[in-house]
Amino acid sequence: MRPTLRAARLAAVLAVTSSLLWSGPPSAAAGPPASYAALGDSFSSGLGAGGYDLSSGLCFRSPRAYGPLWAAAHGVRDFRFPACAGATTRDVTRKQLSALDAGTRLVTLTLGGNDVDYSRVMLACSIGTDGACAGEARRAEQAMDHELPARLDAVYHAIGQRAPHARVVVLGYPYLFGPAPCAIPSPPNARRMDAALDHLDAVIADRARAAGFTYLDARRTFAGHGACTGAPWINPAGPAFWESYHPNGGGYRGYFGLLGRHL
Repeated sequence: MRPTLRAARLAAVLAVTSSLLWSGPPSAAAGPPASYAALGDSFSSGLGAGGYDLSSGLCFRSPRAYGPLWAAAHGVRDFRFPACAGATTRDVTRKQLSALDAGTRLVTLTLGGNDVDYSRVMLACSIGTDGACAGEARRAEQAMDHELPARLDAVYHAIGQRAPHARVVVLGYPYLFGPAPCAIPSPPNARRMDAALDHLDAVIADRARAAGFTYLDARRTFAGHGACTGAPWINPAGPAFWESYHPNGGGYRGYFGLLGRHL
């Protein structure tokens, strides 16, 4: 049968409406990324959580770190994990960016503490006098203001160049203590260590947002789980000194949850 003019017009309207409502299958961006790279320092590699990949040596990469946890939970097909304990911005640029390419769709990192030698603050505040602690904290904060911004800008720019289609998520550092007192360090020194981390997180957040990246603040997530609480997510000072003041398994699961709320 030959359609009438009215029927032909109706068919045309339905065809246009259908094309607007149906745009094909969901894009890859709607699901888990096909390629994800977890970069950064010890807070990215999983130091403090145990179960380390022995082949990673002193990088202390652990499957309990937030990156592997997120990749496993979301079925990421191509997960790359070059994060390494002790890494600075320069180390990430020289040794970790090879994990990125134009196909990378998600990049996460925690980075910046080693550039200002925050480990010196940890040591001075743990075994030194109040004056030594305060002096090291001031030194680190000066580096945060005068040296760190340019270093972060450089590595963020390099990440954007290597992975132009990726969402980049920068995770901050948590408080190590909060209000719960410790025997080591003393309460005043613990407060000074946390204050220096406040300063560090502010600089990192500012430069991440300037680069157009997502910044996630870990301090609220870790609230109530400091090193000397009843349910710590941070390892206190102990004989395994290299793990002191780093997240334990619960802490990395906290980071994993923080990622999950924003991805």
